Amino acid sequence: MIGDPVYARRFAADHAHVVGDLPLWRALAAAHGGPVLDLGAAVGRVAIPLAEDGHEVWALDGDPNMLAELAQRAAIAPEVAGRIRTIPADIRDFDLGVRFPLAICAMNTLQVLLDVDDQLACLRAVAAHLAPGGAFWFDVAMPDVGEIAASLGLIRDEGRNVDAETGMTRWHRSWFRGYDAIDGTAEYTHEVQDVAPDGTLTIHRQDHTVHLYQPPELLHLLARAGLRVVDRFGDFQRTPLDLGASHQVVCCEVDA
Repeated sequence: MIGDPVYARRFAADHAHVVGDLPLWRALAAAHGGPVLDLGAAVGRVAIPLAEDGHEVWALDGDPNMLAELAQRAAIAPEVAGRIRTIPADIRDFDLGVRFPLAICAMNTLQVLLDVDDQLACLRAVAAHLAPGGAFWFDVAMPDVGEIAASLGLIRDEGRNVDAETGMTRWHRSWFRGYDAIDGTAEYTHEVQDVAPDGTLTIHRQDHTVHLYQPPELLHLLARAGLRVVDRFGDFQRTPLDLGASHQVVCCEVDA
């Protein structure tokens, strides 16, 4: 499904309701200025709002269909589209010839990197693209291994949203299918039930495998990549990180 224009459009619709982190990214862009490097930009869920705020954004993603969907959505406002540069590239291997005051990687994107070599390659590429004094901010989930193991196969209701373009009501559900304690990976399924205005039901499912980063593990990875952690938070409101946090929101800089 990845690499498919239809998947890119569905991805945009399925994630349009995810907005809780946007105030943080907008505040960071306002504080650091542009250009902003958005890693794993996908269809522009973050890049477009930043461009709407007047920032130049370099939107990097390995799926050209995602970037095509981003460009189509941004084109509604030409002045916004003019501030976004789409970069079809792998987040593990890119050389843009530009240093950025701010790089971001939102929505748990780093968790798709399952191998240590891939994780380090990405982080080192980011470090090489930070301007002096520049910052790299990202978020990943705060893993609760006990909860995952206890909830294997149990369906979690993740709410609903209404698609403004189609009028469809989208019900979101997910469940964990497996957990590997040795590799630190989890397998889960995300399901979206689309209910059309006429009541027609369509169900879409997507399977995922993600890496679960433990906080000490992240510190080691970042240090090996030449990055120094400046601060860590447990949510997008910058609450201090603790064991009850749902996220790890991390700010780091190049280690001098």
